[in-house]
Amino acid sequence: MAGLQTIIDYSNGLQIDRRKVVGIQYTRNEIPRVSQTPTKNPWKFTIQMPTNFRYNEARALLEEIDTLDRITPQVITFSNRPEFSWMFAYQGTMSQTAINTVRVQSFVGNQLTLTNLPVIPSSRVLFAKNDLIQIGNHTFPFTSTTQVTRGTGATVVVTTSRPNIITGSVVNDGITVGNACEFYMFCPNMPTYKLFVGGQQNSSNGSLINNALIEWSEAFEFYEFVGTA
Repeated sequence: MAGLQTIIDYSNGLQIDRRKVVGIQYTRNEIPRVSQTPTKNPWKFTIQMPTNFRYNEARALLEEIDTLDRITPQVITFSNRPEFSWMFAYQGTMSQTAINTVRVQSFVGNQLTLTNLPVIPSSRVLFAKNDLIQIGNHTFPFTSTTQVTRGTGATVVVTTSRPNIITGSVVNDGITVGNACEFYMFCPNMPTYKLFVGGQQNSSNGSLINNALIEWSEAFEFYEFVGTA
């Protein structure tokens, strides 16, 4: 078991937050003034765990999360479970072979320029709104904010949901899309757990095996680790 990935794989609820940090003040005549704090706009997931998770199924997981504690990040993906993978499925029309040939020409601000594009009709959709794009092996997914079609040029420009937060060069890097993308997350609240008698199971010879059910102190809050972006 890999701690944070196992939490994703066993979860039964997911809340997504990638809103920008803003402050709103109201004047005396109730005119709002909005200010935005510069940020890398990290992904945040709140993850609910089921109440029927058995202790004998989770012993390795409990050791993993106790070792990770609140500070150690891990790579996770949503491709393991059909219940979640459809949410991030690629909506464009490129084949996997074509995706594998695409390369980054530049990434300045939130303008991602791609080259080595497939030879397909100009009206074909390369990226739909909200398609995930990961660059090289940098685990910091971006989303396309607009629909991007092939066009007739040698390059296309994708307007991304956040500006380039990758410190190294990405020129000539390949891309990963959709639910194949990976996130680099840690769990700053790392819930504690209680064991309650229950969840007994019959062994192969029919005898009842003692067991316990796990109750978590709160939901898991995964936060994208962008300190090394």
